[in-house]
This record gives sequence, C-alpha cells and structure tokens, in this order.
Amino acid sequence: MPEDTWRGNSRGSRARGDDARTQMVQRAIDHVESVGLTLGASEGVVQQLAADAGLSQRQFAQLWPSTELFLADVFCELADQARIDRANTETLLTTWQYLSARTEDLRSAEGRRRVLIDVIRTAAEYNFDVVTASSKWRTYAALSTTIMSWPDEAVRTRILDALRASELAFAETMESFYRNVLPTVGYRLKPVYRGDYQPFVVAAASVIEGLGIVRTTVPTLVEARFDFPVGEGSEEWSIASLAFVGVVDAFIEPDPAFVPEEAIGRLSSGVDVSPHASAESER
Repeated sequence: MPEDTWRGNSRGSRARGDDARTQMVQRAIDHVESVGLTLGASEGVVQQLAADAGLSQRQFAQLWPSTELFLADVFCELADQARIDRANTETLLTTWQYLSARTEDLRSAEGRRRVLIDVIRTAAEYNFDVVTASSKWRTYAALSTTIMSWPDEAVRTRILDALRASELAFAETMESFYRNVLPTVGYRLKPVYRGDYQPFVVAAASVIEGLGIVRTTVPTLVEARFDFPVGEGSEEWSIASLAFVGVVDAFIEPDPAFVPEEAIGRLSSGVDVSPHASAESER
C-alpha cells in the first residue's frame, strides 16, 4: 500500500475513533444528568450506552481498556462542562448594560451602595435559582464531594486535576469580572487581601453553592424570604442574597479615590469593560 494512502487511512481511523469516543462520552453524560451521579457503573449500563452509540464490545475495549478509564473520561468532561455552566459569560455581560442605566446613582456614596447591593442581589438570585438548579452543577457538586472515595489512585488524581482546573478557570473568570465591576461602582478589595480577588470569589461561590446543596434536604428553610423596610416600602430578600452581601462586606470597601465622572464616562461611551475585553487587553 502506498505510504500516503496508509497515512490517510490512519488519519481516517483516528478521526472515526475520536468521533466514537466523543459520542460515547456524551451519551454517558446524558445518562448521568437523567439518573444522577454514581462513581461506578455496571457492565450492563456501559454495554447499553455503547450499543446506543453504535459500538460493539470490541470497539469499546479498543477505546477504553477498562470501564474505570471510560468513567474517568466522562467525569473529566463533566468537570469542564460545569465550569462553563457556573460562569455564564452572557449573564455576566448583562451587568454592564444594567450599570449603564444607573450612572447617575454613581455620583453619591448612597447611590453607589444601592447599585452595589442591587448588582450582588441579582447575581446571588441568579446563581442560586439557575446555576445551582442545573443538572451540570449538581453533577459537579456530587463529583467534587465523592471523588476521594475513588479506589484507583491514578484515575482519582486525574479527575481531581480536572476538577481543580475547572475550579481555577471559574475563579479566574469571576476575578476578572469583579476587578472590573467593583471599581466601576466605587468599591475596592480591602487592602488586607493584597489585591488577590480569588479568596473573595471562592468564599462567595461557596456560600451560594453550599446553599444549593442544603436546598436538597431543607428546601423550605433555604428558600425562605424576608421583607426589609426601604424608604416608604420594603424589599424582599432571600437567604442567598443576605449571605452574599455578608461575604461582599467582609472583602469589599468603598474606594476613597473613586472619581464618579470617570466611571460614568466609561459606561456612557459604551467602552467594553467586560472580562473578555480585559483579558484581551492584558495580552
């Protein structure tokens, strides 16, 4: 057989193998999202997933020498998908549209506090109601809390590495967001944290996601709401919002060097101060 033909056939075989691998992993993810996560899987379940993906037992064995290695691929992919689900970029970007409509409030300390509160309440409500209710996040949380019981050390380490990479990527995305939005509304990280936003990101996410876990067992308690007087009316606050504000106040303080006109100019001119734009400018 001519060498070029052999190379072409080899590349074609690898491509088909990659397609089969991707399809099989996705079917397993769909299965996990429909029935829940377990660290193991019976041979019958794996064989059925392979059959649904059009793979024979021999073809499956060529892609994965063991069921454990197949599950490792599935769990690593679940970790990566959860990172995207937890830090929804489109939702983060809508914050800037909201701030553009509140520019006049930035001229006073009281107005800036009101804007900050409204932003973090919205973020807390979204993360609690949408993110922690998603099947991808629930799977990620379950995997994070049970992976240490995986018996194979090499596979356990690989999945832990994937979870760690997902967590760090999420923290970097949110850090970029907070580095932009907080100075824009007249706040800064307290000096004691030496410019490191990641402890704040981790604390804020842990509060919301911890409540997401507890909601499974005590939903009535976690979903309780309270009316607080504001002016002549009142505002309804969830536990998630109250807890989020507590974290924010532990890490954030008013910026004494804030210049309202500069922030208003940035927002009014339509300058893209999104996390994506910030990352591009630092390259």
